[in-house]
Amino acid sequence: MGEQRVDRWTVAGLALLLMPLLTMAHEIGGHAAMCLATGGKLRELGAFYVECDSSGDMARRLVALAGMGMDAVLALVAWRVWRRLRGDLPRLIGWYVWLCLAFSASGYFLFSGVSGIGDLGPDKGGGIGPLPYPLVWRAAFALGGGIAYWLLVKAGIAALGTMVGQGEDTRTARRSVAHVFYAVICVAAVAASLPNPVGLFITLASAAAASFGGKAGMISIGYSARAGAGAKPFVIGRNWPLIGLGVAATLAFALVLGPTIVFAP
Repeated sequence: MGEQRVDRWTVAGLALLLMPLLTMAHEIGGHAAMCLATGGKLRELGAFYVECDSSGDMARRLVALAGMGMDAVLALVAWRVWRRLRGDLPRLIGWYVWLCLAFSASGYFLFSGVSGIGDLGPDKGGGIGPLPYPLVWRAAFALGGGIAYWLLVKAGIAALGTMVGQGEDTRTARRSVAHVFYAVICVAAVAASLPNPVGLFITLASAAAASFGGKAGMISIGYSARAGAGAKPFVIGRNWPLIGLGVAATLAFALVLGPTIVFAP
């Protein structure tokens, strides 16, 4: 067995870097871009939400779907790139990117199906609502999203296995990769959302739901060590530039978008 070592500070730095980048891809690259593309008026841009005055139901629904759609497209691209990457750190970064984006895309179906709110909420006042027979839509979203999320957890476990191997001797590396990342990204997301002017609803329904709920598959992945061929050489060393970049990215995100940018009427 080769050396296997994962620096937790570097994993934390990756979480602090990817949290704002992936969130902005969803909010700005998805919702805000679609708002402007459909002729809408962008009113507010927060860390975890976008307010858009859309011209008609179809435009409003396209804006609501755009964040999840952007996540799904980028997840597929990132997965294809990850398969071609070489080196432990590049592969780990690629794994985080495609899996987090895919978790987000499938998680919105599950969250909106269960709660009736969020981007895919089919109830009155929900993201794409109101739709006829909203309970039927919610049941379909919850079932489809739950199945997709379960399959993604299995895919994430298998993909991590190609990097660190299998067996009990991979337990420490798996938990560092999955659990440390999950804890840091959740705390950072909630902290960045707290300055929002809307209040606790945004923190709970957007930031906490997208992080604690949306990335919860990382918990199972961290506990996924099982019988196999043994550990593979896998080393993620202390990377201070990456850690510093992550801290700077989260701070900038929280300071600029946390309080929300309000556009002139």
